[in-house]
Order: sequence, then C-alpha cells, then structure tokens
Amino acid sequence: MVNKIETKILNTLLDLYERSKTFTGDNVNEQNFRVVTSKLFSKYDDDSEYALYKEINSNLLLLKTKGFIDYKSERSGKIKTFSLVKTAIPDIYIFLNRQPKADINNQLIEIWQEYDSLNESDYKPLLDYIAEQKLHLKENKKIQYFEGDIQEYTDVLSACRAILINQEEIFIRELSVQLFNNSKRLETLESTIRALLYKYGEYDEKDTVFEEHNIIKTPTYVMVKGKGILNCGQLIDLSKIEGDIGLSTQTLKGLKSIELNGASVITIENLTNFHKYQSQNELVIYLGGFHNSIKRKLIQLISKCNSGCVFKHYGDIDAGGFYILEHLKAKTGINFIPYKMDINILEENKKNWIHLTDNDKHRLKQISEKSLCYSDVIDFMLANNCKLEQEAEI
Repeated sequence: MVNKIETKILNTLLDLYERSKTFTGDNVNEQNFRVVTSKLFSKYDDDSEYALYKEINSNLLLLKTKGFIDYKSERSGKIKTFSLVKTAIPDIYIFLNRQPKADINNQLIEIWQEYDSLNESDYKPLLDYIAEQKLHLKENKKIQYFEGDIQEYTDVLSACRAILINQEEIFIRELSVQLFNNSKRLETLESTIRALLYKYGEYDEKDTVFEEHNIIKTPTYVMVKGKGILNCGQLIDLSKIEGDIGLSTQTLKGLKSIELNGASVITIENLTNFHKYQSQNELVIYLGGFHNSIKRKLIQLISKCNSGCVFKHYGDIDAGGFYILEHLKAKTGINFIPYKMDINILEENKKNWIHLTDNDKHRLKQISEKSLCYSDVIDFMLANNCKLEQEAEI
C-alpha cells in the first residue's frame, strides 16, 4: 500500500511531467523533472525533526530501489534533490492507481464530441465553454469546472444542456430525477453549473441562472398591485385591493386578459422598493431581480391587451440593473423606459454611492457598447467610480 510520503513525492513529479512540453510532445530538448526535497517537505532541514528526516530518506530510497526516482546523497546522507525516471512513468501511474492525464484528455474529447451537433442559438453558453476548453486542452492548460471526476463532469454538462432549453417551470428536484434518477444530484452540482453558465452566458447574477430558466426550489408567485383588471375566469380589480397580491404560476397560465384602461406598467427590481412604491395610475410588477418566461409571458399578455401602453423599469443603478433592463427589452420585444436610473438620481444620493469593482467596470463598458441608451449615465458612473442600490435612494 502506498503511504502518504510516497504519494506526495510521486504525484509532485507526475504533476511536473503532465504540465510540461514533454507531455504535449512540443519539447525539442531533453527535460528533467527535479524536485528540491526541502521545498516539498518544509521540515526536512529542521534538526529537531530528525525522525521525519529519516522517514523521508527511507521513502526516497525505496522509490529509488523501485526505479521510479533517482538522486545522489551528500556525505551527511541528506538528499537535496530527486528526479523522475521518465521510463518508469507508466509503472508509477499503476503504482499510484492514478489515471494518466492522456487518458483523461481522450475521455474529455469524447464527451465534448457529443455536443458538436447542438445548435448555437439554444446552447451558446455551453458551446462557447466547450470551444474554450478544447483550446485549453491543446495548450495543456487546466480545464475549467473539471476537478478530475469524469462522471461528475459528464453530469454537469448534461445538466447545462437540459437547463438551457427548459421552457416550463419545474422544481429542481423534479428535473434532477428526470436527468439522473436521483432527486438530490442536481443540487450537488448546482454551484458548478451556475458558475459555468454565468461565465459563458448572459445573466444578471450567478444566483439567478436556474430561475431565469424556470428551474425553481419553491413555487413562483408574481406580485402585482395598482391599477388593472385581471380576467382569470373571474375578474379581479387590483384598484379595489389594499396592497399587493401574489399570482401563482397556475393562475398566470389561466390568465385570459388584463385591462389597464389607460394605466401604464412599471416593473420593479427589488422587494423593498416594490412595497414602498405608490402607484400613480400604474400596474406595478415585482420582478424579484430577474424575469423568467412566466413573468415575460405576463408582460407580453399585458402589451397584447393594451395597445400603446407605456412600460417602465425601475432598478438598481448598476451593471446588474441595466442588464436586467436590456434583457427585459430583448426577451419581451417591448421598449421599456428606465425610471429613476439616471444621473440626477445618482447626484441626489451621492452619500449612498458604492464604489465599482473591476467586474462592475467591465460589465458597464460591455452594456454601454451594446446600447447607447445609457451611455451618459454609465460614463458618469465610470468617471465617478459609483453605483447605487434602489434601497439606498432617498
């Protein structure tokens, strides 16, 4: 049985080899893979750790006897460095029960080939990710979101594929059963999937990736208030209700029409501001920071039933807020007007500014390049290193 010291020595040498040009076949010169003993074992030169020193030397001698490594001892017996015997690499993999990186790479290529026939319009984030990882593999770089477990990686990509085309609202555990015959499997992969899709897709926040694709943990309710008559088999006049009401997915699916009688529509990003907002002849909708297909269909139904209706969006004055607004316009086909998301509001709330992160600056520049609608306020934010949350407005 391989002990911890042997494992550390041999894995370190194999890691050096697998990261090298010798491994990829690009090296024209002979490469040696050498490790400084005291760098690998920090207490090797510590005189008070003589027992550890002897144990390390004993293991090095054993590995040399097996023909896995080579070294020259000093007169004192100290072994300053040791090197890999390259001809023994196949035997070392077997000795460690470690899968060769070349074999893993071949498995990854086979997995990626299964996605070659997917259409880009539906699967762009996943296909962009795979294309980049193919380059990483060619350049012998780390494969992102892969930690060595082939089965887990296969499951992550399978889940991404299913999530990207999901249209109907479904509980995460229901989808997990459909994909893996295991109700909890998807939740164990959730953080990796969210991170992957967020990086390669276009989402407001990492935490809303699943929800934007109608994958939920608890039932969805759309909160509304203000003006409007809803016809869902019976008429509900919102103007006669004190406060707001929550419409379930089932209610929304059965909604036949919404008559506004000249009222406009405003969507609000944050719950606190939704509750505080006083309707002025408006139907007020709480978006909850993101809008899935359920909410978008509601908005499109309102537009269909109320020709010429004005739609406004009230959100954070930050990259996320502008992204939600742009995404809302793109996905519904409705020209939403930003409300209280301008330079005047920023100047009035200067004491509540938050400094921009590097990621904020990058995302704001991306939004500004895609849409000139917000260039003035974004230029102001970048110049003054500021953003503002809705809840912080005076």
